[in-house]
Amino acid sequence: MQDLSHSKFGYNNWEMLAMLFITGFTNLTAVPAIIIIWKQRMNFQFYISIFTVVTKSIDCPFFVMSEGGWHRLDNIGSIVCFQILFTQLGDIRDLMVENYFCYFGLFITMLCQAKDPWNLYYTVGPIVFQALLILYYVIQRGMRPKLVKRKLIKGSLILSVAILFFIKSQNEFDDYLRFHHGMWHVTIGFMSFYLWQSKLEEDFGWTDFWKKPRLNIYSYYGVANS
Repeated sequence: MQDLSHSKFGYNNWEMLAMLFITGFTNLTAVPAIIIIWKQRMNFQFYISIFTVVTKSIDCPFFVMSEGGWHRLDNIGSIVCFQILFTQLGDIRDLMVENYFCYFGLFITMLCQAKDPWNLYYTVGPIVFQALLILYYVIQRGMRPKLVKRKLIKGSLILSVAILFFIKSQNEFDDYLRFHHGMWHVTIGFMSFYLWQSKLEEDFGWTDFWKKPRLNIYSYYGVANS
């Protein structure tokens, strides 16, 4: 393989392969969390998660997609994943209301990304707005979310590390091989593993999460489902 510097980062072919591995395959750390979501029969959340992993891993030229088009899809999936996670942590306890929050978050995110996908305000803004909206709902309801504290603490600690990696990854030209961006993916995957089961007393461990039977999560909301 020729040693040619041909990318916008000035990387040669081997460096490009390493970068693609770091930024692509690190997304697979989210798979355990996605399985936990599927085990809880959360259909909207499950498909949004799959959409996000796919759009974060695809090669733009292969899909005949402009960089701007791909970047919008990548951002939409990532933003909505945070929105639905905050909605989950709000412990809404009403399936219809929870769905409204999830769809509303998707609606706002699509509008913001249509405006400017490279503007950080239009990326972070919808996440912060959704978090504040959920917080307001919880305060107005007057009932604290019923979450498993140890899972919440583990997920929150990993999130604090993930934020540091996110900050360090913002200048893509200073982030050699996009290492910090890849570590952002890894830590977010680990964080999601704990936070997406934080409403469950039952433990999904790293060695047995795929063996657990699917849960009748709908009984939690007091609705029937086959």
